[in-house]
Amino acid sequence: GGYSYQYEVTEGFSAVNSNFPTDLYTYNRLQSGDALTQQNGPVSMNSDKSDSKLIGFFGRVNYSWRDKYLLMGSLRHEGSSKFGKNYQWGNFPAVSIGWRLNRESFFQNVKFINDLKLRAGYGITGTAPSSSYLSLVSLTYGTRFLYNGNWIQQIAPTRNPNPDLRWEKKQELNVGLDFGLLNDRLSGSIDVYQRTTKDMLFNYSVPTPPYLFNSILANVGSMRNRGIEVLVNVIPIRNKNMEWNSSITYSNNQNKLLTLSNTLFQTTIDYIVSGGTGEPIQESTHRNYIGQAIGTFYGYKSIDIAPDSTWIIEGADGKPKPMKSSNPSDKKILGNGIPKHIMGWNNTFRYKQVDLNVNIRGAFGFQILNFQKMYYSNPKIHQYNMLKSAFDPVYGKTPIYADLALVSYYVEQGDYVKIDNISLGYTLNLHKNKMIKDVRVYVAGLNLVTITKYSGVDPEVNRTGLNPGNDERDKYPTTRTFTVGANLSF
Repeated sequence: GGYSYQYEVTEGFSAVNSNFPTDLYTYNRLQSGDALTQQNGPVSMNSDKSDSKLIGFFGRVNYSWRDKYLLMGSLRHEGSSKFGKNYQWGNFPAVSIGWRLNRESFFQNVKFINDLKLRAGYGITGTAPSSSYLSLVSLTYGTRFLYNGNWIQQIAPTRNPNPDLRWEKKQELNVGLDFGLLNDRLSGSIDVYQRTTKDMLFNYSVPTPPYLFNSILANVGSMRNRGIEVLVNVIPIRNKNMEWNSSITYSNNQNKLLTLSNTLFQTTIDYIVSGGTGEPIQESTHRNYIGQAIGTFYGYKSIDIAPDSTWIIEGADGKPKPMKSSNPSDKKILGNGIPKHIMGWNNTFRYKQVDLNVNIRGAFGFQILNFQKMYYSNPKIHQYNMLKSAFDPVYGKTPIYADLALVSYYVEQGDYVKIDNISLGYTLNLHKNKMIKDVRVYVAGLNLVTITKYSGVDPEVNRTGLNPGNDERDKYPTTRTFTVGANLSF
């Protein structure tokens, strides 16, 4: 058992000035910009400070009977100052059991199996928000008012308090199998899990009065993730001069938004709107429905281009209609930004003093909203840079010449395979040297090859949160890196 105490203080400061006489100052001499005194450009100054405390009491018990039957239990009692006064503390238990079948008498004659373990576990973990004081009323300076001949500075609240703000909890059930065959020439693990997240934080509409403001941050939503994870490791060759080790990983995850309401807080709609295109389109990119997967793209389904080079979309009735006569009811589900399948393949080769490592990985079964194509592949928008593809025919007809819009034409299949890393090394054995045992010289490359049909910069985009799959227009290209180096052992 034990005790933990964490006190965190965060401070920030920023200052903005503009219209400098020269760029040579870089970030020095901020006072030299004219905007500070002449008010002829952007200027601002901000500072902030926040703190939080996290206290935990924890204990763990392990039991093993003949290394055959395994039991582990733990409990963590944790409190955070980031929550409301009614729910600052939470209890987070976990229990796991294991059974080594290969140690049973009925497995003693099975010589090719050297390890076989069934295991199961259940646990609850808690997540705290990144910001402090969310359960409290925050105050800010408002307008001034005249009182008895003096101007008085007003201080006003900015949000509703919530003393019941509490831990977001994840309940996970896991069942797995670990195996080792042929003296671990073939080994691996299989895990099946279900993870349910409860008391998710969400902003809810509330009546005014009794509340000061029309929304409040509360713990209501829930979400479920189910999936399987597989690891297989094979050693096809292993002798004095040569060894080949190959490992394959695979994971599949399916999620579902379960609820957004309870008896106290109710939503008027059955979905969460998330993501945004930015100006000038000004549309949300995702709509996450109750009972469906998180990360669903939502917009107009484009099916053709009109003679005047504008979009033709599929209407709510399934029939073609001009984009110019569209309405919000015509919007449809356009795909999902979370990969259904993620795979990896790593190979390590050694021949005498030469070693080679090759890592390949990929993701499949998801879509990407190509922001670069949506913004920069339209010759009508002259204030932006344009891609060469802006003058390519759309749907085999003419280039698009219409106002920027979020349509399915820009939602592309994101499947990819990457040769992510290759390294080649040679080890020099310096047995006669008393200071240096050996030297390994190597060359390596990172992010070498990407195989994909996606037309954007990189198909490896954000997969987390409520708006996965958005390939933002200001994304910096992924760097391809080559390295030459040496490792010395003394």
